Amino acid sequence: MPLRFAFPRWPAARKKREPNHLGVVLSPGRLAVAVVREGGQGKPVLVAYDSFSDDPDLAQVGKWLKKEGLTVESVNFSLPGDDYQMLSMDTPMVPAAERADAMRWRVKDIIDFPVEEACVDCLVLPAPDGSGEGNHSWAVVARRQRIADWMTRSRKAKLGLSSIDIPELALRNLLVLEPQSQATALLRLSSTGGALIVAWKGELCSFRRFNDLNVAHFAAADLMTRQSLLERLALELQRTADAFERQFYGTSIERVWVEQSVPEIDLVQQLAPHVSMRLHAYEMGDFMELGHRVTTGMNRAKAPRVSLVAVGAALRQVIVARDGGAA
Repeated sequence: MPLRFAFPRWPAARKKREPNHLGVVLSPGRLAVAVVREGGQGKPVLVAYDSFSDDPDLAQVGKWLKKEGLTVESVNFSLPGDDYQMLSMDTPMVPAAERADAMRWRVKDIIDFPVEEACVDCLVLPAPDGSGEGNHSWAVVARRQRIADWMTRSRKAKLGLSSIDIPELALRNLLVLEPQSQATALLRLSSTGGALIVAWKGELCSFRRFNDLNVAHFAAADLMTRQSLLERLALELQRTADAFERQFYGTSIERVWVEQSVPEIDLVQQLAPHVSMRLHAYEMGDFMELGHRVTTGMNRAKAPRVSLVAVGAALRQVIVARDGGAA
């Protein structure tokens, strides 16, 4: 499983039996955090989460950890969507360790800035029939200066940044917590837009962004406009599924998990009549143990929603340890 923009890590002075891992995502007007650890019953544990919308700044993360009495072994930051590109490319025919460098020269005439100023990684898709790696990949491209800026901001906030990820892979981590023989998908609407990802064989195979379909659009719409938005979202969902199954003929999308993020709208119920896939509401407790802080916090009045991207980012090291990858 390819890993993103990882930084060198030195052994801790004292090995923790159940280390905590922190995921951080900063979007316009909101900072979200989540802490997870490996669980003893085969499920990861969501230890704590929170979000900040009042002048969000990375310095708040350290203060929050101190207030909660939490220490973390790794910190994974999820890049904002405007800070990177994902390009569909042929897989370089070189050893796995050399793919990122090979991909760099394939994208140099596509991106609008010098390739010497780029951080590039390569995500290899499964073969269409599922037999090993395929001939197509995602090239993940980010400006080196933007990565450096986030590293600087993290140092100033006294966060020991371990890696920088992208939201699509953070969401992928949620889908691969439980091994599935068939492909699965996750649909979520947030304050900044919508996202649909499809994972198979542990890899991110397909993704769509709906920048003009967000929670606010649904919340503010009248009945007719809301119905139009739902029909459009269902159409995009069905088109994505059809395209995926044409490309990957060795599988089909077994189910689509839907984050019920729009107030007073049951997205599963509203979308189900318009698509051929099985839709299910995504419930964090079905895939992870919920720690005491989490269950207590969820019962508070006006409790913040759990950020799926922050949780997925925090899961990075759990997935790495489980699948035997290198951080």
